[in-house]
Amino acid sequence: MSEYLNDKSNKLRYILYVRKSTEDEEKQVLSKDAQVDKCKEQFKNLRIIKTLDESKSAFEPDKREVFKEMLEMLDNGEADGIIAWHPDRLSRNEVDASSITWRIRKGGIKDLKFASFSFDNSPEGIMMIQMTMSQSQYFSAKLSKDVKRGNEKKRKIGGICGVAPEGYLNDRINKTVYKDPERFPLIRQAVDLMLTGEYSVQQILNIMNDEWGYRTVQRKKKGGGPLSRSSLYYIFRNVRYAGWVPDPYDEDKMYPADFPALMTQEEYDKIQLLLGRQGNKRFATRKQFVLRGFI
Repeated sequence: MSEYLNDKSNKLRYILYVRKSTEDEEKQVLSKDAQVDKCKEQFKNLRIIKTLDESKSAFEPDKREVFKEMLEMLDNGEADGIIAWHPDRLSRNEVDASSITWRIRKGGIKDLKFASFSFDNSPEGIMMIQMTMSQSQYFSAKLSKDVKRGNEKKRKIGGICGVAPEGYLNDRINKTVYKDPERFPLIRQAVDLMLTGEYSVQQILNIMNDEWGYRTVQRKKKGGGPLSRSSLYYIFRNVRYAGWVPDPYDEDKMYPADFPALMTQEEYDKIQLLLGRQGNKRFATRKQFVLRGFI
């Protein structure tokens, strides 16, 4: 900032703004408590009148109520400056970035301090901070595009993106899935019961949970309990168990799975009929026939 503001910065009133969302690209960002501690330690001589924290993404503009509250305090003359860990805590999109730089130009924000970024209130400094906040949006958008492209490639070679479905486990080294030695055989037995046509889904569920002692995989925040009715329906209806990986953007596309199937295509089709649904399309051939649907 200017010499005058630097000399008078200890008399200004600051808002300490911290933010962390659940986005994948922000997993490595300091926790909100850590941001507060670091900022207060670095700017211990400044007058912080309020600490505002938010747990929302800044990727889309006009979505953060706490951010709006901070701007209102600045516009109403209740505060003079902002302290944050990094510019990308304030904004990851062009609209919110401009709401900050415009207030700097007009004097609504008299000082701006970051614990991990240097800034001075000059035309070059304002341009740099605008670029930094907009660049955060670029990296977020680029990462999203890269992840989407990577997932598309993985599906084409028969892989599963994300957490393995019930009955399988993730191989984090080879980035694929394999049979769960404990649950895969039990689900296969459930499929055999369903194929007899003599059991309802609820009856099979009761047998799995009560007689076989089936319990879902224990994960960090969920799992370890009995299988739910909706989960069993999902297993019976999920074409992945028949050895196919569907394309979420084109319902007519399927890719052969690179992991062992739990049931055959014929078994899957029979279960769909037992559930009152039509059998799955046959994807063993890629030939297209003009009158196929009509015939």
